[in-house]
This record gives sequence, C-alpha cells and structure tokens, in this order.
Amino acid sequence: MKSSGKRDVASSSKNDAAFDADAILFHLGSIGWFQFRFFICLAYAVLFPTATILVFNFTGATPAHRCFVDGCDDSISPQYLAEWMDPAVIRDLHINAKEWQCEFPKFAILSDCANITTNDVCDGWIFDKSIFSSTIVTDFLLVCNDSWKPTFVSSLTMGGIMVGAFFLGPLPDIIGRRKSVLILSLWVSVFGIGLSFSRNYEEFAVLRFLNGMGCIALMQGLAIWGVEAIASNVRVKFIFVIYCFQSLGNLLTGLLAYLVRDWVTLQLYLFIPMTVTVTYFFVLPESTRWLTVKKRYAEAKKIYERAALLNNREIPPHLLLIPVGDPPECLSVGASSPSCNSPEDASPWISIWHIFKTTCLLRRLLILFCTWASAMLSYYGLSYSASNLSNDVHLNFVLIILVEIPAYVIGMFAVDLLGRRAVITITFMLGGTFCLLAGIVPHDHYELIVGFSLVGKFFISMQLVTVNVITAELFPTASRGLTIGLCSTMGKMGGIFAPIMSAMGAADRSLPYVIFGGINLTVGMLSLMLPETKDLPIPATIQDAKDLELQRQSTIALNTSTNSI
Repeated sequence: MKSSGKRDVASSSKNDAAFDADAILFHLGSIGWFQFRFFICLAYAVLFPTATILVFNFTGATPAHRCFVDGCDDSISPQYLAEWMDPAVIRDLHINAKEWQCEFPKFAILSDCANITTNDVCDGWIFDKSIFSSTIVTDFLLVCNDSWKPTFVSSLTMGGIMVGAFFLGPLPDIIGRRKSVLILSLWVSVFGIGLSFSRNYEEFAVLRFLNGMGCIALMQGLAIWGVEAIASNVRVKFIFVIYCFQSLGNLLTGLLAYLVRDWVTLQLYLFIPMTVTVTYFFVLPESTRWLTVKKRYAEAKKIYERAALLNNREIPPHLLLIPVGDPPECLSVGASSPSCNSPEDASPWISIWHIFKTTCLLRRLLILFCTWASAMLSYYGLSYSASNLSNDVHLNFVLIILVEIPAYVIGMFAVDLLGRRAVITITFMLGGTFCLLAGIVPHDHYELIVGFSLVGKFFISMQLVTVNVITAELFPTASRGLTIGLCSTMGKMGGIFAPIMSAMGAADRSLPYVIFGGINLTVGMLSLMLPETKDLPIPATIQDAKDLELQRQSTIALNTSTNSI
C-alpha cells in the first residue's frame, strides 16, 4: 500500500497535539463550504491590489501633444490636427514631433494665422485625444520641464510599496489577519478613491504613495489569511489559482482602460468595487493558526466547530481540547506543540529576532532576500523590454499580462511534482538563460528579442509565486507576515532598480539582458541551499522551522518504508 504523504499517515493518530491546524484541517476535508467561502472572497479581493498599481500605465500616460499656436488654434475646443494645418505642417508634426512639444516649430511652415514672435515661449499645449481623453499629464500639464513628474510618481509608488511592505506588512501578525484586512481594505479604497479628486500634482503624488503602501500589504494579508485556512494538500494550488485571479484583475483593468479613456472615471470604476472587501471582516473568521499562537483557544475552537458543521465533517475531540497550564507534552525537551508556544513563538518581534539569531533561519532569510530582489528586477525589467510589442498601448498591456496565466497554471502542478525548491532553481536558470539569449540576439531580430523576453517573463512569473509559497512555508506563524513583508521589501528594491537597468540599454541594448541573466543564474545556484517544504506542515514555532530539513528526511524515509509494504 502506498502512502500519499505525512499527513495521510498521521492524520487520524491520537498523538496529534491539541489545536494542530494541519490535523484539524485534514479532518475538515480539502474542499467544503468553509474553504469555498474563503476562496470566493479572496478570489474577488485579489483582483484589485496589483491592478491599482498597474493602472498607472493608463492614468499616467503621456499622449502626443504640441504647443498651442495663438491665432490659429481654437481656444475653446482646440484640435491636435487642426483645420489650419496643411499637409506640409502635418507631415512635419509627425516627423519632428518633439520639436513641436516644448518650442514653437519653424516659422517658415506655420500658417499666416500664427500670432507669435521669435521670442514667444510655448506655455499652452494641445493633446491628441485619440487614445486618452484625459490623463494626469493632460490635466496637470506634466510636459516639457515637468515631464519627469509622471516617472517620479511611478517611483514614488514603488517607494510606498516598500514602506508599506515593511511597516504595514507585520500588521496581520500583530492584530490578526481579519482586522488587518479590514484596515488595509479601507486604507487602499479611501486613498484610491481620493486620487480621483486630486486638485493638483502634489496631492496626486502623496495619495499615490499612500495607496501604494496599502496595496501590497493588503495582498500579503489576504494571501496569509487564505493559506492558513486551507489544508496542506491543496494549499499550493490555492495560492496559484489566487494569482491567476490577480492576473485576471490586471487583464480586466486593461479592458476597462480600453473602454474608459478618462483617468478620473477609470480610477473610480476600479476602486469603488474594491470597497466590498471591507465586508470580509463580518463574513470570514479570524485565522485559527493565529488565534492558537496567541493562546486564544476558545475562539479557535468555535471557528473549527462552525467549519465542521459547514463541511458536514467531524473533528476528533482530543484535537479541540483546550490546554490548561502546561500540557504534559510541553514538559519534554524540544516540544513544539501548538499549545506549548514560548514567547518567541507568540510575539512577531521576538520571533523575528530569534530568526536573525538562528544561523540556519538567517541564512534561509538572506537567500530569500536575493530571490525576491532578483525576481522583481527581472520581472519588471523584462516587462519594460516587451512593452513595445505594437503601437497599441492597450494590446501591449494585455500581452504582457496574458503570459502570466499559463505560467501560474503550469506552476500549480510543477511545484507538487518537482517540489518548491526545484521549481525555483529551474525557473531562475531558464529565466536567466532566456535573458542572456535576448541579450546576444542581433539588434535587427527584434521579434526574437521580444519572444525571448516573454518566455523569460513566463518563467519569472512562475518563480514569483513559488517564492511566495516557499517563504510562507519556511517560517513560524508568529513572524510569517513580518518575514514575507521583509522579503517583499527587498523585492521592491529590485523593482526600483529595474527601470534604471533598462535605461542602460540606450547605450548598449545587450547589457541589461546580460545583467538580468547573470543575476538569475547566480541566485538560481543559491536557491539550492533552501530546504524543501513539499508535503510538510507549515511550521508553527521556531523549532518547527529549524526542524524542516530533518522533517523532510523523515518524510522521505517514511514514504520509502510504506512503499515497500
């Protein structure tokens, strides 16, 4: 008889400790109304966080524009291609577009209606509204001397994401998953809707920074909340499916931007539906893992009992036995029962401090810092390189996002078949290889360059989710949100450097690709030092996290012995 894994062997054993989340979730079943409710709520919620960031591709776009020519252009309803412009003027506008943007064109080609002199300075602009009816660039006149401001807002948003990942990321560990999602949903919705009512560039920039702070923190809180409510045998598939919904949200954003060309209305259409996530506080229960770590056993027991009723399943009574004092198993050396939590396993700050003091956990965290930073650097760098697939900005956006969905679907099965560490290493290696190929392809083979970039993005997309999965499975419950927040912060640092690296391509097109490839190949080798977490329960304590390698070895030995029966 062949065993399907560690939990299958031990699930019905009376040796399972009280409030062992993996044992209880096994008895609740992999799929039921309890899990389905979490899935529906989280699938809807993850449509928005990254979409609210990527929508800046449209709200912050710079349309074609030219100087307003006094005497010729209509001051009430000016047209980019005005009636006074003869074919020679229009041809010059298309060929020398930049010369028309900040300075008046050559007087020789202007119509006699022009009421300007050689000393006049361009202080009014007419924007082409064939693609966008309005953006922040057209409303706040962010052109010429102010043309750097949209790029600055984009960097400021990434800065907000970094700050939010660090300061708001630990919120789920401190006040609980349920309250943190409520606060962060309000945070993102309020500041997102507020963006539509910005009266000037400065207000928009500040609100964009604050909105960015909450977006990724909310995504992290939702992911942790959902993962901890799902049985270990379907947990990874749940994460990959959730990321498919994230990409679906990005695709819907592209479609919405195609239909709604006004940036104010687009913002409102995106953020108002997001306010629904505030109701999750009243719909979904708190994470039972978090409640157990905080020794709030009575609350966790009620949630488990309701879940059993919803799923029409029974939980063995000994698994819901509320500990009184120190249970006998806590008196044994090295005990790591969920009911035996020491202060380092209850406080996120003490827990993270012990991670930094423990050599194997610190090494694990530093390797993950490298994987997150490299993945984000490559992800955004390859996105910039593939963004010019066509002259249609909406089509570009859709193509760049579409490649992610098959990556997530294939990754969903690959991580269970090959293991988390193997998928991370393979995707780093293949992603690095395709980056190098994109760098060495001759300049005149543009289609190959774009193709290699998209294939590279395919592997990087798969890699990003797998890195998220393994990060959540390598550290204890108390500091899980904080460690993910720290890793995400390092990842955003890589994201900030991505446009800088891509800008180096102006002097040498191959250089960014070679750097991306070299970093990916190097980090791919480092990832071999991470422990495998396939078929293992999520660690509840520091000791559980330290014992992952030993648990993996015992699981392999157990499966080998049962396979021989």
